[in-house]
Amino acid sequence: MARTKPIKQSAEESTFDLAEQQSKEIATFKFSKQQLISSKKYAFQRDVLNALLKDGQVYTFSEVDQQLNIFLKGKVKK
Repeated sequence: MARTKPIKQSAEESTFDLAEQQSKEIATFKFSKQQLISSKKYAFQRDVLNALLKDGQVYTFSEVDQQLNIFLKGKVKK
């Protein structure tokens, strides 16, 4: 009977998988308008966020980034 060696996962692969899983979990957290406006991540877009986001709603980072991109890429009205 042939013996097979167990497949070992390298430390880099397991670390990458764990980091990817954690980043997906972090992306699912939701924050209030006030939390996002006072965060360091959006420090330079506070005025825009104050106008775009609604009071009483919660947003994920991806939702906020999507709204910012739509607003910043919009056309200027004459």
